[in-house]
Amino acid sequence: MPENKKKTIFISCFFNLVVRNILATPFLDILKANKDLLIVLLVPEGKGQFFQKEFGASNVRVEEALFKKPSRINILFHILSWNLLSAPTKKIHKKVQLGKDHNFIKYIATSFIAWLGSSILIRRAFRLLDYWLMPRNDFANFFSRYQPSAVMATDIQDLRVQELSDVALLREARHRGIPTIGMTRSWDSITTKGLLRVLPDVLAVQSETIKKQAIKYHSVNSRDIIVTGMPHYDAYLMGSRMPREQFFKSIKLNPNKKLIFLAVPSDMWVKDKSFNQYLLNIFCDLETQIIARFPIFGDVTIGNFKPPSTMVFDIPKTSARLEDSLLHRSDDEHLADLLYHSDAVVTGPSSIILDAAIFNKPIVLIGFDGEKPRPYYESFRRYYDYEHQQFVIKQGSLPIAYSKEELIHFVNDALKHPERNEGGRKQIAENVCFKLDGRSSERLVEVVLTARVKK
Repeated sequence: MPENKKKTIFISCFFNLVVRNILATPFLDILKANKDLLIVLLVPEGKGQFFQKEFGASNVRVEEALFKKPSRINILFHILSWNLLSAPTKKIHKKVQLGKDHNFIKYIATSFIAWLGSSILIRRAFRLLDYWLMPRNDFANFFSRYQPSAVMATDIQDLRVQELSDVALLREARHRGIPTIGMTRSWDSITTKGLLRVLPDVLAVQSETIKKQAIKYHSVNSRDIIVTGMPHYDAYLMGSRMPREQFFKSIKLNPNKKLIFLAVPSDMWVKDKSFNQYLLNIFCDLETQIIARFPIFGDVTIGNFKPPSTMVFDIPKTSARLEDSLLHRSDDEHLADLLYHSDAVVTGPSSIILDAAIFNKPIVLIGFDGEKPRPYYESFRRYYDYEHQQFVIKQGSLPIAYSKEELIHFVNDALKHPERNEGGRKQIAENVCFKLDGRSSERLVEVVLTARVKK
């Protein structure tokens, strides 16, 4: 079929996590298998060669978009969007900021804006003004050249203020009467980022919980939301795991002994460079094996700590180029093997909670800040008050260790009674990740191919 006769789909690739969340899943492979489609990946300037090398095909085009200095009105609407979201987590953000800068005027002003944002009429008025006042035509050359049949925005809550973004792409498509599909970046975005500035024709979300939050906090019509699940977890659910003997040989530990998966938090989350040394020393006292998994993002300071023979550091492949570090499929498969063969998972407030629930592993949460307690606005404790964290904690009856002694107790209990809270972990997996059938990518493809402009 001639290229100009093919149905063309734009997919935004402006944020790095789209590589892991969408492109490196079966989703893109399913789309590429349809030779009647032309897929256009819109990527930041300078990234075209990378995306072409990794995801190019006969029916895939990669187009680089030039990012420009944002206009003043765009900055204003970004700030308003960030503060209009009236979710409980945003209230914590404001209290944390007040604890840091003691700026009561700013606190009162942003709280008042959030109060306004709780009104459906204010949300509608804000979006109407955003639609008509924002600059246009940044993507005009791409729309003119390809005449897309649908536009898929993979991050409808831009975290950075920039002129070219998913929001601008959605706005341009709406002006041209082209069907749009929007996605949120992750399981926490809908309650922790800003008010949606442009509503797509179809909002694809990962779970029923996120659907309810989109309706409650963003006034998205329920009929415009389709729950697909998380494409990233398709490989976890359907892929084969490495045999136990082979796996333990690869990490140089004993397959006949129990294994604790410890998610070591990044320095940027704990704010105390002595914390991880203190945390690792706690696990030296346990009579079991530990795989200490370092984070993909951020540094980890461990001082002069030397791991004992029962502890192995697992450090993900990293790169100065963030999208490269996110692309390592083999490392993601390795992470799945680590979780699958672990007997318990110890983590902070991260998505590792979801990963562990997928594999039905006992979960223990770290709720202390080291040897000395820290103020609330600098503490790990505040993250567990976030709405998305509260949901999984309650669903799974997850224990939070607020001291060294509690951590040891909860870990030992998890190893002795792995069946405890098993029903709760299943609830987490089902309510946050939707159907555990490995077909999230297929459902998302169906959404993209059938999208229509809403009346």
